[in-house]
Amino acid sequence: MRPFPLAVLLASTGTLLSACTDRSPAAPADQPPFALSARVGLGTPSVTIDFSSFGSSRFFVPDFYRLDGILFPREQCGASGCDAWFVQFIQGDAALVGPVTATFARPISELSVRVAPALQGTALYLLNAFAESGALLATTSVTVTQDEGDPANSGSGYFTMSLTNLPGPAGSFALDNVFVRSSFPQNVAIPFGVSSITYTHWGNQPQ
Repeated sequence: MRPFPLAVLLASTGTLLSACTDRSPAAPADQPPFALSARVGLGTPSVTIDFSSFGSSRFFVPDFYRLDGILFPREQCGASGCDAWFVQFIQGDAALVGPVTATFARPISELSVRVAPALQGTALYLLNAFAESGALLATTSVTVTQDEGDPANSGSGYFTMSLTNLPGPAGSFALDNVFVRSSFPQNVAIPFGVSSITYTHWGNQPQ
């Protein structure tokens, strides 16, 4: 399984899977103090959380950004089951390893996420926003190819997915991907990370 060049700082299979392997309940979390979290969210119309403020290569504390008005579930859950959240160094930046879901302390009207794959290949990325009732409000998708052996290669780096002008206030979101292909046969999934999340509170005014 061939990773991107080291100059791109894309996590190799060994690096990413060793991080996943160490994510056992007994593994040390090395949790930073909550005081490190930015204290801007609930009274600010637009908020950006950047996972570099948390650090990389460590277990993520789900309520670390609670003062910014965003909360993550206690565990990261996907098709393969549930595990501890982890922030990994992906393509030159600290990124929360996906899939990613979160809820907001106050409803939002706009959302954008900065995303990068951790292995070479093609995947379909899906971003959904939900009302506080759980009903789907809006969705967007994009197929991204970052694969040196694929003619459709778009080159390495982060890309942004956005949901704007939501038809109603959103209380949560979910981001996941679906494997499409890879020129490297051993790659049967494309792990990815989210380096930052930006959202605008509904009505643009604190409640």
